[in-house]
Amino acid sequence: MVKLTDAQEQYVTNLWDQLDKKTITAQALARVFSVYPWTTRLFKNFNGHFAACDPGVQTHAGKVLKALNTAIKDLRSIEKNFHELSSNHQKIGVDTQNFKLLSQAFIVELALRDKTAFRPEEHEAVYKFLKLVTEALSNNYH
Repeated sequence: MVKLTDAQEQYVTNLWDQLDKKTITAQALARVFSVYPWTTRLFKNFNGHFAACDPGVQTHAGKVLKALNTAIKDLRSIEKNFHELSSNHQKIGVDTQNFKLLSQAFIVELALRDKTAFRPEEHEAVYKFLKLVTEALSNNYH
C-alpha cells in the first residue's frame, strides 16, 4: 500500500483547503465521462448530459466530494473509512478501473488549474493520495 510522507499529507490537506472542490470534482467527472464514455453506463438517469454543469454530474460530484472530504480528514484511515463505500460500489457493479480513471482526471484538472505550482513533487503527493483512495474503494471487490 502507498504511504504519504508528512510533507505530502500537508500538501494534500492544504491544496484541498484552497480548491473550489465542487467545481473541480464536477470537471474531473465530466472529463472521465467524455474521454472514457463507457464509464457512463451506470448513469442512464443523466439522459446523456455529462457536462460539469449538468445536474446529474453536479449531484454525483457532491457524493464524490463527500467521500474525498472523509479521506482528507483522516488520511491514515482511508481504507477503514471506505469499507462500506467499497462494498456499495462493488454491489452496483462499478468497474475498479473507473476509480483510476477519475484519479487521472483529477490530476489533469489540478494541473490545468495552476500549471506553475503543480510541479512533480505536488503531482506525486496528489497521485499517492488518489491511489490510496482508489485502493480503498477497490478493497472489497472479489
